[in-house]
Amino acid sequence: MVYSLSLAVFTVFGVFFQWLLRWFHSSQKKVHENTNNQDVTLRAPYPCNAIKGNQKFRITMGLRKLDEWNWLTVDKNYLKEHDIRDSLLRNQRENVFQCLPESKAACAEVLEVVAQFLCERYPSMFLMEDHGAMKRIHNIKTGEKFVIGGANSTTEPLEIAVRLAMEDLSVLMKNADGEYYLAASATLFPVGWSVQNRIGWTVSQIHAPVPEWHNKVGHSVNKFFCRLTPESPMERSNYFLETTEPDEGLSNTLFRPDGLNEQKPGPSIDEVLLRRERQTFRRLPRTGALVFSVKTTLETLKDLPVDQLQALATEIRSWPDDMAKYKGRDVWGQRVLDYCIQRGIVPA
Repeated sequence: MVYSLSLAVFTVFGVFFQWLLRWFHSSQKKVHENTNNQDVTLRAPYPCNAIKGNQKFRITMGLRKLDEWNWLTVDKNYLKEHDIRDSLLRNQRENVFQCLPESKAACAEVLEVVAQFLCERYPSMFLMEDHGAMKRIHNIKTGEKFVIGGANSTTEPLEIAVRLAMEDLSVLMKNADGEYYLAASATLFPVGWSVQNRIGWTVSQIHAPVPEWHNKVGHSVNKFFCRLTPESPMERSNYFLETTEPDEGLSNTLFRPDGLNEQKPGPSIDEVLLRRERQTFRRLPRTGALVFSVKTTLETLKDLPVDQLQALATEIRSWPDDMAKYKGRDVWGQRVLDYCIQRGIVPA
């Protein structure tokens, strides 16, 4: 009798659990469907990784597992940045776009992966159209249509990819010495460099100006690239502070090939911006090349939460002299710290 009762209870519980599981998955599906049907160009930017506020500076890779559902993001800045990207590709093409001949197959694969992701992630904005043997992606928001693959495309695959996405995209390939180098890049929002000057450079050469990079993480970075698999994409975050001119346009703020900071005394706090980069790394399954993406977002210091201002001030104070000079602290540092002190966020 006790056994029968226990079996009945277990059976009822099992049925209830299965119903609950089906309900949960159904609810999750509806959430994704509702999210996908929203106008994604009204969304706030994907949240950046919080500034940690480390009191002792240490250069690290800071890697974490990629949030694959949000590999490429779309937000309220899409349309105005799309116009800037279009202008840069037309008027600054050599400075923002370069592809070495050996990267051709990898660039084609980048476009395939990007187009497939955008159509699946944002179906209300991107649509893949089949025309016999030819595929074409339709950006519903801008009205643009691009051929995917084949001889009918008049636009470089990597260029199409960065016209569709908000992220800058680069292809890294391994050379004969086993080191990765910049084989192709569409970097429209650079900081202190241009693609034209650095195409073909190894990752070590690109990071030569960064204090402590070679001694602390250089070997680890190349080892990480070698071990990265298509099933283990990763991401990291980075930030800078930059100064702007009072009437500076967004294009000039984002496109910084000559560096971040104007050497002018005492910028106002409104002229100092926090520039964040979300960087992702993934290996392409067919060609084996690495695709590196960078999403840039800008914030005023007045928009930062108090805890993030406190963390920022703490890290600014922790930088050794060589890193502080590299990051431009001599230009904006005292202004930012005075602002935090006046608000009672950090002690004098």
